[in-house]
Amino acid sequence: NAVEAPDADTTFVSMDEARAGLVDAEGLPLVYDKKAIQQYWDGQGGALQQRWVEFIGVSVPFLTKVATLLISGGTASLEAASGELARDARTRIEQLGPTYIKMGQMMSVRPDVLPQAALNELTVLQDNVEGFPTETAIQTIEQELGQRLDDVFDEFEMEPAAAASLAQVYRAKLRETGEWVAVKVQRPGVQALVSKDLYVLRRAAEVYQGLVTRFAPQQRTDYVALLNEWAVGFYTELDFENEAANMRKMAEVLADAHVSDVIVPAVYDKYTTRRLLVSEWIDGKKLSQCPPDEVRELIAVGQECFLVQLLQAGFFHSDPHPGNLIRPNNQTVARLALIDFGLVAQVRQEDMDAMVSSIIHLANKDYAALVDDFINLKILPTDCNRAKVIPLMDKALSPYVKGGGAKRYEAELKQMYGFDDKGGVGGFQAMTADMLTVLNDIPFSIPPYFALLARAVVTLEGLALSADPDYGLVVEAYPFVARKLLSEDRPELQQALQQVLYGPSAGAKGVVTPARLAALFNSAAGIVAKKEGAVFVDLDAVPEEGISLLEGLRYLLSPKASSVRQLLEEEADTAADLLLRQALRKAVPSVAASLPTPPALPFVPPPPDPMLLPLPLPLRTGLPRLV
Repeated sequence: NAVEAPDADTTFVSMDEARAGLVDAEGLPLVYDKKAIQQYWDGQGGALQQRWVEFIGVSVPFLTKVATLLISGGTASLEAASGELARDARTRIEQLGPTYIKMGQMMSVRPDVLPQAALNELTVLQDNVEGFPTETAIQTIEQELGQRLDDVFDEFEMEPAAAASLAQVYRAKLRETGEWVAVKVQRPGVQALVSKDLYVLRRAAEVYQGLVTRFAPQQRTDYVALLNEWAVGFYTELDFENEAANMRKMAEVLADAHVSDVIVPAVYDKYTTRRLLVSEWIDGKKLSQCPPDEVRELIAVGQECFLVQLLQAGFFHSDPHPGNLIRPNNQTVARLALIDFGLVAQVRQEDMDAMVSSIIHLANKDYAALVDDFINLKILPTDCNRAKVIPLMDKALSPYVKGGGAKRYEAELKQMYGFDDKGGVGGFQAMTADMLTVLNDIPFSIPPYFALLARAVVTLEGLALSADPDYGLVVEAYPFVARKLLSEDRPELQQALQQVLYGPSAGAKGVVTPARLAALFNSAAGIVAKKEGAVFVDLDAVPEEGISLLEGLRYLLSPKASSVRQLLEEEADTAADLLLRQALRKAVPSVAASLPTPPALPFVPPPPDPMLLPLPLPLRTGLPRLV
């Protein structure tokens, strides 16, 4: 078949549709357009075939070297040569250009996947890519603005502040205002090169799709569609006017959500074009240059910001690698600055709701309910075999929720399947049987927008793991989800709130478990009770060192708890009583210990824990009740 450009009929990438149909001086479209790109390359002779030959010529020698080491000495030989292999891989990635550099950047923050030698080399790709001459950058600036450099900038530092895969950044002072700005200049010829690489990757995705169709016909993931989404996003990163629009919108999103500890640099539209972006200069250092303790603190800030984007605004930064996260020197302005908004994705409200529900059910190991979430997210079909899916979910997802990244996940799986130091034949057979069940009997699929979501999650999670080897994204995200449930009154989230509040005895009358309400308030405050070795969230446990009664009452009466007040209606005093019980539990033990123990009477059971007693609630009419 003839190689085709990736499709973009339906995409979640944020694009400036107002400029659709326009082309640059070379004839390539400003906004991704499969037909226009196809038409351009049809007139370029054998350019695509030449790029394929170049790709093979650079990649095959490296893959051959790796295979030879594995055959001759196994993994020990690979480990011994890891430094040399890492340097070779990095230079070959740089040789192949921007598309592959982006992939290397994504993997440069995965200490759980790659050895340290590889990480050291790939880290170079974050913002120390081999640059292009400053003279070329100045020519581009003057061509884009139609003015001499000295007419626009009072000062212009000739050494680039950063050289990235798609562009170079310079520090300059605007003549008009005297403000210091970041001047981002697109790498010459990058658009043509990237559009060729997208063809190469599309063909690779088609080959892989064919293999999956042949050997695992039950699988419904459209890998070509996944590649399409990634390709459209990557192409869109080349449009700096679109990036400027993303920056303006993201600043509004964070302001509306009252996120004050993260800033987005202001854009100077007057000096911004498709190949030139001028924005506010942020004095600071990259997150990757901060000590681990500070990284841990700032990752918490970045995580909260990302969750606001993904689960509240449906508009999220899809490329948060360490070079794009800046710690401002002036911490009174903000704790963190986000830069590089070339790739931003949009999520529909129904998908955000399903993700919120998924995090709740993942965090407390409710895999039966998680099946419904995955059906809503189009990961599982409505007719899936629940009896087979649920136990496999437990085996596949529980090790991930525990945190620690890929290496910890591998260790958990080995322990689960009974592998010993020599491999464990029985464990291998059991794992193989489960894998065959997944491949043959469970027709799951991965939605295309997960290509963008995974890119962001992989990067953020990897960065967090570098500072905290025990980091687990799902449980860390739970306090945000708890706050969201307490504050929003849309029916979909009211239903999720009821699932959290209703204990196992909840029936048609609708009862709430007091412990769950108190636990939810504490979770919203960031104090999460856990079970199973301090891993999964325990919805029925109230933390011993939880929030005070006064803090709980303030939260209950604030706008942040409007949803739960609506659900409880006239029972708000009951909620206050729960917090009082929690406070008494923390204060009374010393007094209770001094009292004599009454004699136990035969056939009389001990009184139940008041925190576990259900309370009947007069729920509003019209609200869905879960059985």
